[in-house]
Amino acid sequence: MEQDPLKSAWQNVTGHQRSNTELQAMIQERSHPVLKGIRKQVIFESIAFTIFLFVYYDFFDGDKKPFYANLFLVCALLIIILLNMVGYVFTKWPSKGENIKQSLQHQASKMKVYAISSIAGRVLYMACFLLFFMVGAPVKIWFFVGIILIFIAQMVRLSKIWIRRLSELQAAISLFS
Repeated sequence: MEQDPLKSAWQNVTGHQRSNTELQAMIQERSHPVLKGIRKQVIFESIAFTIFLFVYYDFFDGDKKPFYANLFLVCALLIIILLNMVGYVFTKWPSKGENIKQSLQHQASKMKVYAISSIAGRVLYMACFLLFFMVGAPVKIWFFVGIILIFIAQMVRLSKIWIRRLSELQAAISLFS
């Protein structure tokens, strides 16, 4: 007779048996579906921003813009590329704690910092992008209002995504209380 009913129930659970190679494949970075999607997004955005960095000076008359506008735009794009890579590494390496609740709490605190950094980085990029294109250009107010509205919509969407992710994580943490 087993003294611990939880242990007994765990030992009697039947499920699909997987080999060690199947289990190893499931946790590999290349086959993990979430990491694969994040990696594709990071690669796509990094390539797109890098191409933009190489062509903006010629295509968008960067030589006619003030130095500070060019500098701000380049720095903002480099910050976005760096934040994308940091986000991927952050996702790839889970937090460790003495138990699941502590791991989730640690992950939540790291995620809050990254969410704020991500949103702030996008706002910085958008501000520098607008600055670059507005400096020395004839004012077409309807064009810039449209771009600002698109940027605001993107920020609202990004903020909602982060709020949802953080609330789901907090809900999971509260289940352990």
